[in-house]
Amino acid sequence: MPHRSTLDQLIPDRPVFLFNAECHGAWLNSKALEFAGIDRNTPDPPFGEIARDENGGPTGFLSETAMGLAHMAFSTIPRERQTELIQKFLDRASRLGITTVSDMLPLPNLELGDLDSYHEFEKKDKLTTRIQFLTALNGDLERPKMLREKFKSDKLMFSGLKQFLDGVPTTYTAYLVDPYSDRPDTQGDTLIPIDRVKEWALDADNEGFRIRFHACGDGAVRLGLDIFEEAQKANGVRDSRHTIEHIEVIHPEDIDRFSELGIIASMQPEHMAAAEKFKDNDYLVRLGKKLEHLTWPIRTLQARGARMAFGTDFPVVGLEPMTEIYRAVTRVHNDGNPAGGWNPNEKITLAEALRNYTLGSAYGGFCENELGTLEKGKLADVIVLDRNLFDVPVEEIRETKVKLTVMDGKVVFEDEGKGKPN
Repeated sequence: MPHRSTLDQLIPDRPVFLFNAECHGAWLNSKALEFAGIDRNTPDPPFGEIARDENGGPTGFLSETAMGLAHMAFSTIPRERQTELIQKFLDRASRLGITTVSDMLPLPNLELGDLDSYHEFEKKDKLTTRIQFLTALNGDLERPKMLREKFKSDKLMFSGLKQFLDGVPTTYTAYLVDPYSDRPDTQGDTLIPIDRVKEWALDADNEGFRIRFHACGDGAVRLGLDIFEEAQKANGVRDSRHTIEHIEVIHPEDIDRFSELGIIASMQPEHMAAAEKFKDNDYLVRLGKKLEHLTWPIRTLQARGARMAFGTDFPVVGLEPMTEIYRAVTRVHNDGNPAGGWNPNEKITLAEALRNYTLGSAYGGFCENELGTLEKGKLADVIVLDRNLFDVPVEEIRETKVKLTVMDGKVVFEDEGKGKPN
């Protein structure tokens, strides 16, 4: 487990806050703990944990909602630096051919988005990527109502509410129907008590909000579907575009429920190759043979009528769309293994992957009539690639470069022959 003393040796004189790879935990040095007021007397927050040593002192690792205790680390970033970071992101997005992003502002007990800066960029006509943002599903509906009324342009739009139903399988915090294969003493747990998140969701649905649930484990996926089904019974069926994010594993009994309930399956294929080499894939031991064939069930959900949407889950993984498309088509890790792909029956075609990444995501944001396809009357968001993806070997998909990006009819990136986006 990471310890503050390691960071102290490198940076002892100023606060350091580092997310882990999944953004479900953070590593702090002693200066950051002091800055945040976290010591041996600080209690664990609901649904989070402050890792402690044998003497009860904080080690510097905060998991889940405990990360929110150090939120002031972000409030001290100078406005000029925030503006610089956003501009760099927008430039990179344009270089990669990205014209719309969904900004999932909330992490467990921590929101990182910067609406004030986004709004300033929009007012100055500097927003070169459309931003559809969410805020937390937490029982407070007054702020979301205000955001829904204030932000509804086609470039900066409030898009709904998000909450975490579980964590991730690699740390045994994903909620499974049955125990983990390599730790039969646990099946993980929900991040928030079921009755509470259900109450929040039913109230939000009744007010017409779209809800997106983080759910990696099959138990969390089932819970999300149960909540959405109960919302339909309580409030009536509507075009809600409710969504379950990730779906890293699913129980067979829940596959058809996506199409039956009209729930969008939003998936990020790159997550299946989180380990550089296939032999180091934690899911092989966490889930075992019983569940392995049900991991990232993209083709199965698609074939059974589920609405699909793809994205990157940046910054947990890279921002490059071509990597996600490549992974969906091949299902191999970066070492080229396993031959033929992991769960090859779940591979999809290039055309299907592109559709999920474009029109599928546009549909999720209620923008399918404006975005997602090249049609007369739609907004002019267009990219030009350096090759025809349908005419090259699949191995070349990840090497594909963007030559031109147009957003809202305006050229926001043009390749001048300087090579790979940085």
